[in-house]
Amino acid sequence: MGAEIPSGRRTIAQVLDYLIRELHPKGRGPYTYAEIAHLIRQRAGEGAPTVSHGTIQSIRTGKVTNPGVDSLRALADFFGVPVTVFFDEAVFDQVEERIREIKDDVDRASAGDELADVLEDKEARAVAFRLSGLSAKSLRGIKGIVEGFRTAEGLPEVETKATKRNRRRKS
Repeated sequence: MGAEIPSGRRTIAQVLDYLIRELHPKGRGPYTYAEIAHLIRQRAGEGAPTVSHGTIQSIRTGKVTNPGVDSLRALADFFGVPVTVFFDEAVFDQVEERIREIKDDVDRASAGDELADVLEDKEARAVAFRLSGLSAKSLRGIKGIVEGFRTAEGLPEVETKATKRNRRRKS
């Protein structure tokens, strides 16, 4: 009894924080506590567990360190993960890896959509074909010129995979 948490083991608060930060619709920030509680109540079937926004906040901030099974079950169901994610490091690692794979797949799909849009543009396609065979130094120079024109025309900066990764790490 009273055993210490093994070093490296995540707390329930840390797991919930991770789920809130990582699992939300693309193009918007994380759900608020009120949104999570509302959506859980809305989706809950007869007799299914629910949880209040105050309880969610208390769990995430570590104020409540030993939440009820029903609260954890409701949260796990909401995020689409097994309830054991809160207790089992191996399950957490599997969930974390799957989330990373899904996000990478979404990024690749978005890049494919962007490429398809660019290739539909006759002029952009003509320029792209003429780049083939140029040296890396020449390509960097052309990239700088294109970025200058985009800025001059008030177009947004083109996000690269590295830019997206860095932005994700900061949030």
